Amino acid sequence: MLHSKILTSISQKQWYQRRVRGVMLFCVIFLAVISGCSGSRQAAADAIQKSIFGVPQMEGPVEMMVYSGGVESLSSAGDRSRKMGREGPSQLSSGSDSGARTAYSFEELSHMSVKQAPKQRGNFYRPKEYEGLPVVESCQAVECHLNLVVIMDSSGSVGYQDYQLELSFVKTLLEIMAVKAHDAGVKVCTGIVSYSTRVHVEVDPCCDNSFCRVVDRFNERRLQYRAGSTNTNGGLKVARQMLQAAASYKKVALLITDGRSNTGGSPIVFARQMREQDGIDIVALGVTRSVNEAELKGISGLEFVTRIDVFDEFHELATILLEANYLGSEYELQTSFEEICSIDDSTFEMECEREEPSEEDECAWGAWSNCVRKKNRCVQTRTCKLDGGVAETEKRECPCSDVGNFMAAMRKKSKKGGRPYR
Repeated sequence: MLHSKILTSISQKQWYQRRVRGVMLFCVIFLAVISGCSGSRQAAADAIQKSIFGVPQMEGPVEMMVYSGGVESLSSAGDRSRKMGREGPSQLSSGSDSGARTAYSFEELSHMSVKQAPKQRGNFYRPKEYEGLPVVESCQAVECHLNLVVIMDSSGSVGYQDYQLELSFVKTLLEIMAVKAHDAGVKVCTGIVSYSTRVHVEVDPCCDNSFCRVVDRFNERRLQYRAGSTNTNGGLKVARQMLQAAASYKKVALLITDGRSNTGGSPIVFARQMREQDGIDIVALGVTRSVNEAELKGISGLEFVTRIDVFDEFHELATILLEANYLGSEYELQTSFEEICSIDDSTFEMECEREEPSEEDECAWGAWSNCVRKKNRCVQTRTCKLDGGVAETEKRECPCSDVGNFMAAMRKKSKKGGRPYR
C-alpha cells in the first residue's frame, strides 16, 4: 500500500514537472516567434529607410548601410565614404561607373543642384520584342535628385485582399517621402510597376507627376489587381528602363513580392546588371515565409533576406517607418501631406512627351574657386559659362583654414598702406 502511494506521488510529480517544462517551452517558442516577426519587420524597415533616405535614422537588429550591390557595417561605411569623398555631382557618372555612387541622404541631396543631375550616357536597356514588355523611352530632360521605382507583385498567389494591403503600404511610403522631400527640398521622380504574367506601367517617372497626384491614383483605386504567374524578371526589366530614363543622382528600386518567380526567367543575373552597370540600389522585400531566399539575396546583392511573414504586417512596417521619420502617427502624416497637396494644382499624366536636353543649351561648369572668408563664414564659387558669358553661378560653404585667415589679414594690411603683399 505504502509502495503504491510512493509510486503514485512520484508519477504525479513527474507529470507536474513535464507539464511545467511543456508550458515553459511553449512560452519560449511563442516569444521567439513574436520577436522573430518583430525583428523581420524592423529589418525590412531598416533596409527601406537606409536605401531610400540614405541615413541610419532608426535603431534595430540590422545595423547595416545599404549600398549599390552590397551591404556593410556602419563603421566601414563611414570609412568608405571618407575614402570615396562626397564632393558633389562631379564624382558621379551614369551608365558605366557605378562605383562612384554613394548612399546619399536627403540632407546631402538637398545641397546638390538638380540641374546637374547625372545623365545616362548611352547603354540604354531595351527589352527584346518577343518578351512583350512595355518600352519606356528616355527623358533625360527630366531631372531629379532621386529616381524611385516601386515594383509590385500582383500574381495569383497574392490574392485581391493582400494586394490591397500591399497598395496601402506603398501609399503610406509615398506620403512619408512626400513630406520628407518637401522639407528637405529634394525632387523625387516616382515610377510604379505592377506585374504578374504581364508587366504594366502604372506611373511613368518621365511624366514628372507630383506625390499628391500619384497618391490620388491609390485613393481612386486606379491600380488594378491582375492575377497571373510571377514574372519578377519582367518587372525588373521595365523598372530598369524607368530608372535609366530620367537624370538623377540616386536610383532606387523597391521590389515587393510574395514568392518565387515562375515565368520570364531567373531575375538574378539581370538584377546584378542593374546594380553593377547602373548603380541602382535594389531593396527586395519578400512577403510570407515561402519566399525563395536565394533569389531575394541574388536580386538585392545582400547577405541577408529582407522579409515580413504575412501581408498583415504591412501596417506594423508602415508604423516603424513613421516613427523613424519623426512622424508620430498616421494622423500627423495625413495632416502634413494634405497641407502640401492643398497648394498643388497639377494634374496626373499617364503618358507624356519625351524631351532630350539640347547640347546647345548646356553650359560648362568651371572648377570651384579657392575658399574665401566672407564675414563669419568661408565660401567657394564656380560659374557655368555659355556662349562666352556666365549663365549660372553657384556658391557653397567651405571650412575656414588658418592659412586662409592669414592671407586675408595680409591683404587687409596691404590695403591700409602697410608693406605690399605679394
